[in-house]
Amino acid sequence: MVSIDTKTVRIRFLDTHKFSDLDNVPENVQKGDFIVVETEKGEELVLVVGRSVPDTENPSPYRFLRKATKKDINIFDKHEKEAEKALNLCKKLAENLGLKMNLLKSYIPLNRSKILFYYVSEGRVDFRQLVKELARKLRMRIEMRQVGVRDGVQMAGAIGVCGNQCCCSLFIDRFDTVNVEMLEEQNLPPTPSKFTGICGRLMCCLAFEIDNYSIRKNLPEIDSEVEINGKTFKVKSYDFIKEEITFISNIGEIVTYSFDRLDELSIYKKLPCEGCGFKNGGKEEIEPEGA
Repeated sequence: MVSIDTKTVRIRFLDTHKFSDLDNVPENVQKGDFIVVETEKGEELVLVVGRSVPDTENPSPYRFLRKATKKDINIFDKHEKEAEKALNLCKKLAENLGLKMNLLKSYIPLNRSKILFYYVSEGRVDFRQLVKELARKLRMRIEMRQVGVRDGVQMAGAIGVCGNQCCCSLFIDRFDTVNVEMLEEQNLPPTPSKFTGICGRLMCCLAFEIDNYSIRKNLPEIDSEVEINGKTFKVKSYDFIKEEITFISNIGEIVTYSFDRLDELSIYKKLPCEGCGFKNGGKEEIEPEGA
C-alpha cells in the first residue's frame, strides 16, 4: 500500500462560521479549497483557510472524506435554498405557538442526516410541539440548537461601530471573557455603552491588547511622586502602545522613559503601607545586623 503524506489544516464551517482544526488531510489540499468532512452533524462542506499545527493531546474529532466535487457544491447550494424555506416555515410556526426565540439560520448537511435550526433566546424554550410540526411537514430529523448572541453575530455577519466587518465573523475562533474592568485597565472612559458591539455585549476587541497592560500593576500610580536622578517628579501619563511613562517636575520639566528603564532608575510602585520598613518606592530594605 502506498502511504500518503498528510497534514493538519484550519477549516471554517459554512453554517456557523466557526473555525477548527482537521487532521490527516492529504498534502494536495490547499488554502481556499472546499473539502467534505464527517462531523456530528453529518457530511459537511467546509472551507480550508490555512495550515495548522497538530495537537497530539487534543486530536480533531472530525474526519476528512474527500476534496469537494462540483456535485458536492451543487448539493450544498440546493440545500441552502431548501433550508431558507424551512427557516421561514419554522419562524411562522414558532410565532403561532408564541415561542420567544430569535431564529437565525437553518442548515442541511450534504447527506441530509438532519436539518438544524439555530436560535437565540434569553431563556429556555419548550419547542417540543414546534419540532413535531416541523418533522411532520419537512419529513426530516429536526435538531434545535441554541447559541449565544455573540455566536449569532458571528453566524449572520455584521458591520461593527468601527466601520469594518465584525471580528467574530472575520477571524475569531473563540470568545474571550470581556468585562468592564478592561476599560479601566486600558485607560478608556468607563462608559460601557460606547464599547458595546452589535450583539449588545462589550466588544471582543477590548480583549486583544489586555496582555499589554499587565505591567500596569508594577507601575507607579498617576500623580504619585518618584525620585529620578535626585529630582522629584510626578507620574503624568502612561503610553501602553509605545511602552513609555511620562513624568513632570514641579517646575514643568517633562521626561519620558520606556518601561524597560524603570528598574534601572529604581522606580517602582509604592506599597500601601508607607513607613513600615519599605523604602525606595516599594523595594524592601533590611538593615544589616549590628547596625
